Amino acid sequence: MTSSKDGSRSWVRNMNTRLQRENSIGLRVLDLFSGAGGLSLGFWARGFEVQGIDYNPDAVKTYSQNLGNATCANIDESLALPKADVLIAGPPCQPWSRAGKRMGKLDEREGLSITLRAIGELLPAVVVIENVPDLARPSKRDHLDQLKSELTTLGYSVEENVLNAADYGVPQNRRRLFIMGIRGNSLLPPPPLMQEAVSVRQALPGTFWRETSQAQLLSDSMTAYVERYEQASGCRVPRDLHLDRPARTLTVRNLSGATGDMMRLRLPDGRRRTLTTKEAARLQSFPDWYRFSGSERSKFEQIGNAVPPLLALAIADAVAKSFPDLTLNKETLPSGYPVASSLAAHATMRGNRRRDTLPERRLRSALHKAGWRFRVDLRLDTGEGKVRPDIVFTRRRVAVFMDGCFWHACPEHRQRPRANSQYWESKIRINVARDSSDTRSLEQAGWKVVRIWEHEPVIDAVNSVEAALTRIGHP
Repeated sequence: MTSSKDGSRSWVRNMNTRLQRENSIGLRVLDLFSGAGGLSLGFWARGFEVQGIDYNPDAVKTYSQNLGNATCANIDESLALPKADVLIAGPPCQPWSRAGKRMGKLDEREGLSITLRAIGELLPAVVVIENVPDLARPSKRDHLDQLKSELTTLGYSVEENVLNAADYGVPQNRRRLFIMGIRGNSLLPPPPLMQEAVSVRQALPGTFWRETSQAQLLSDSMTAYVERYEQASGCRVPRDLHLDRPARTLTVRNLSGATGDMMRLRLPDGRRRTLTTKEAARLQSFPDWYRFSGSERSKFEQIGNAVPPLLALAIADAVAKSFPDLTLNKETLPSGYPVASSLAAHATMRGNRRRDTLPERRLRSALHKAGWRFRVDLRLDTGEGKVRPDIVFTRRRVAVFMDGCFWHACPEHRQRPRANSQYWESKIRINVARDSSDTRSLEQAGWKVVRIWEHEPVIDAVNSVEAALTRIGHP
């Protein structure tokens, strides 16, 4: 790419074109701490079906009006999560960033643990977690190494990479840590680098040199403060944006705050001005059609917190290319969890109901007619972990599971799989081991556990449940 006017405008056109929607590839992405959708946008453009969750109303509105399907909620243990083939997440970086208080896992905003719990619940095929490189510093590595170890235990091959957005067509030097895991024995490779960097001039053709009512000119006192700041900090090269190189890292602080380190352009007459939100979005590689909601400060915060979409697109392309290898891998995962041998097997697994099966509905209906009231699919914390019985009587502390004959190895009616037996047998063994572990942890926590096979007559199932309930109390 050249630095000419035509070359500059060609980069803008190319960015806007590359971040248009491709045909759907039918794979679902869940984005935790999604913000305005920078990471999701790359996956959306690659053809993934994306869904975001974030606690910031403005960011959720931005996500919804551009990408659709976003939820405004606190991301914690109580939040019900949709199924996903890929889980991506950008937990708040302040606990680990040099610009923050560096409280790490003691910071209430620390979201890596929540992300790990979501991965353990959903077991997506691929995970991509983004954070600041400081998380990988020797003094901070304990938490990162623990995260990687637990992902490995869940059956993921894990790779960490520090990627610079400037290497992927983004007009900004922005280094970020990516932890990428794929179920199976092969690693998810980092996306290939681009050959040439993109400059500020190429990203902001027609605006970098002029005054605009959408930006603020720095006052004389602010200009003097900036110069004192640079002198005190030993800055040899002024921190104004340099037109013929990528921008320095955009942050919430240097975009929305009146600080000595603020992002600013120096005009031909020597005056300085702040950036417009459109210019900031360009430097992050958001396409011109992307619309941000909220106040100007809120927009700058959403932009400063985002993953550059062109970098996200490169990662999404690497993830999309990994799926044929993933679904055709016949080997057992490191943790003993199998990988489907074909796209059909993968679809079969995804299509099975986790709740509301016909035997469950029949049992619930019969119990309700008998006068019993209960909760359905309630997550219980046993102290050792989270368990979701199919039916829960909270006051009497009775938990009921309806077990399918095939999936849970019924001794009377289970049929051995004929095709891809290694895969299905391994999956069933894991289910049986989980059943035993769930029962034990519930009983140790003071619960009475009732397990019913789906082939049992409804009247027998009701009698088994009532026997457990009436030993504790009466309805």
